[in-house]
Amino acid sequence: MAKLLLSKEVNASLNEEIKAKLAGGSRKLAIVRVGEREDDLSYERGATKRFATLGMEVEVHALPVDETEEELVSCIHKLNDDESVDGILLFRPLPKHLNEKAIVNELKPSKDVDGITDASMVSVFKGFGEGFAPCTPSAVMRILEHYDVDLTGKEVVVVGRSLVVGKPLAMMLLAKNATVTICHTKTKDMAEVTRRADIVIVAAG
Repeated sequence: MAKLLLSKEVNASLNEEIKAKLAGGSRKLAIVRVGEREDDLSYERGATKRFATLGMEVEVHALPVDETEEELVSCIHKLNDDESVDGILLFRPLPKHLNEKAIVNELKPSKDVDGITDASMVSVFKGFGEGFAPCTPSAVMRILEHYDVDLTGKEVVVVGRSLVVGKPLAMMLLAKNATVTICHTKTKDMAEVTRRADIVIVAAG
């Protein structure tokens, strides 16, 4: 019988764990936003509220939509060097006049909390190194861990092959000794592939 793993219980447990780890201390996240896209502003409000409930600080660096690449990179470098900043979250997509690929890799991997630098991605695929895994795959792994799901030898089907979810998630599952199949838009008879799986994770749409 299929079992649906819900995140609400995991979220409550994680909140308590974070509070215990802070133990009177604090952490600071720097958000770098270029322009005022409504989805960015919504995420920013949510992050600020969540951090406040956990006793952590969010510092927003709001730049104009026509900001130059030089100024944006300068902002990132200052945050890289700022010892009071523990992590940096760069909102994407960036405006089209900016070279997003180059700018992303100006982030210091040890502060790249969204796991978007090449160095962070390499560490996911190697299983070691500096940087963080992307947030969504990390959340999936945390949910599986919370529910004590033993992945060893399990057949896991991941639907989606993006660099931000599907591919890094597959590597993280492999590191836990799962047998992983990635399905995508060109997969033949996806229904049959997912039916034989012990665990199905949908990372598309």
